[in-house]
Amino acid sequence: MLTKRTASGAIVYVQEELARSRNCVDRLKRDAVRAIQFVHASPARDHLYAVAGDIIYDIPRTIQELERSLDTAAMAINKLDYEELRQVIRPDKVDELESILDEVRLQIPRRTGRIPFTDMDD
Repeated sequence: MLTKRTASGAIVYVQEELARSRNCVDRLKRDAVRAIQFVHASPARDHLYAVAGDIIYDIPRTIQELERSLDTAAMAINKLDYEELRQVIRPDKVDELESILDEVRLQIPRRTGRIPFTDMDD
């Protein structure tokens, strides 16, 4: 069984790797947008779609699935970290913080889940 110190260290390590992975996904999204823009601007656009249309459409969808998986993992690890910290903070402080977090949660609008390059199909 992991000690608290080891568990905290593991959580920090996983959070760092998730952050790095999420940055890579952001770069992939930018590159995919640029690639699709190049395809759309190309005089050989119809040919590119004829020979690689499945790839052109699949890459953004795959990136979106990867991003959702990383977001889910990040949410899970943040919850573990939250629960661990909750055990070491004074109960009255925990109650105060949770009240503040509930207010913030109500003000943040939910995302639609769409990514920018899925709108480039025209």
